[in-house]
Amino acid sequence: MKVTTVLASFLAAASLNAAVIEQVIVRQQWPWSTDVKVEYKLSGVTSPVDISVKAFNGNVELDSSRLAASMTGDRYGITEDGVGTIIIDPVKAFGTSKVALANFKVKLFVADSAANINEVLYKIYDLEKGECTDVTRADLLDSKYGTIETNYTAFTGFETPVDDVIIWTGVTNDIKYATTHLVMRKIPAKGQTFKMGSPDTETGRATDGGETQHNVTMTNDYYMGVFELTQRQYKEIKGAYPDCFYSLAVCRDARPVDKNVSWESMRGGKDTIGAAWPENLTHEVTTGRFLYDLRSRLSNVPEHDRKLDLPTEAQWEYACRAKSTTAWYSGYECTSDQFAASYWHLNKIARYNNNGGYGPNGALIGDPAIAATIGTSHGTARVGSYMPNAWGLYDMVGNVAEFCLDWYAPFTSDDQTEPPGPANDDYSSGYRSVRGGGLASKASSARSAVRSSKFSWYVGGEGNYGFRLCLTVVE
Repeated sequence: MKVTTVLASFLAAASLNAAVIEQVIVRQQWPWSTDVKVEYKLSGVTSPVDISVKAFNGNVELDSSRLAASMTGDRYGITEDGVGTIIIDPVKAFGTSKVALANFKVKLFVADSAANINEVLYKIYDLEKGECTDVTRADLLDSKYGTIETNYTAFTGFETPVDDVIIWTGVTNDIKYATTHLVMRKIPAKGQTFKMGSPDTETGRATDGGETQHNVTMTNDYYMGVFELTQRQYKEIKGAYPDCFYSLAVCRDARPVDKNVSWESMRGGKDTIGAAWPENLTHEVTTGRFLYDLRSRLSNVPEHDRKLDLPTEAQWEYACRAKSTTAWYSGYECTSDQFAASYWHLNKIARYNNNGGYGPNGALIGDPAIAATIGTSHGTARVGSYMPNAWGLYDMVGNVAEFCLDWYAPFTSDDQTEPPGPANDDYSSGYRSVRGGGLASKASSARSAVRSSKFSWYVGGEGNYGFRLCLTVVE
């Protein structure tokens, strides 16, 4: 493919801060690349600006959606004067691999950025270097971190009430984000009220009051782990893998912690500060526990970004639902208590009984003799294998059930504000709340409202319990 001639023109529309484009150079990177490189010089920037692009074949304007999908580079949230670069992939832009344009034109427009363009939507913790990188809305829109999705309904007819969808789908394309790095996604919760629990009519809901619906108001934004905590991430902090069902590294590294790691091993044992939740609400953890060692590893990270912890149940359910009120965050209801093969939408978001909870001979994956030999096609899935919710969180239902901070007790119908959970569990026996269901769960046990309980010191081997980390933003 070759662009015969590349001509450039530009138009700089005035923004409120009078930023202007002074010159544009357009050239194709032939013969080493078919990409078209657009360079521009920007001056007069006093607040963040965006660069919008129109492209023409002669006087015929190229399809805007196709053009948008073809571009990467410096387009959003530009905060200072200087030279910027935009790369256009002609194959994507023109919809053909045979592009020969005699009169290719580009027009650039300057506009003021949205007020939240530099909002930090993701945090990437490097577990090897102990560092943290903030990823802004502008970074994602500029494709600096790979692919994103801004239309949740594009996921095969899914529905969501979220009107600001920016999902970093590229996070699933690099294994480091599930092994040597930890990725957190901002959940916009401050001042939001939602109904926690399930309605009386929801199939499979608990009959012991465990899902009694009530209003919860959140007071803080927070960041949630994009993935469940994985085997390799655990090893990066503790120096050794936890006992697990997968003897092959390809099966193990990017699969969730699922065995012989307890709530207490994460935070602290009985009568230590780490176990004193909710008596101690400052997120202190006990020396030598996983979360203590994780925070210690992040020595180059500001203190307020190091207090990673388990989520409260309220944080977990609000993040899971992503504003949905249906049984699943994909916008669908649960209609059967069993392993419903017709749940194509659940098969797309969750590893549960019907699509991998059992091994090839029909026995539960919890049988170590089976789990050690089944390879990659059964058992828990590599994190991020299924489709996310509208806030870009993967495996919020299914795969492994996830421990929360709270003691387990039935809900009441009383309104609550940022609840830390009850003062003790309903049984006074050390039960902590577990959310989301796991790989052996039936469909109705992998809903957004599903709750179960497990001893805080539990280190058993079903291969069905794990963790997801949370970082509360305290202003």
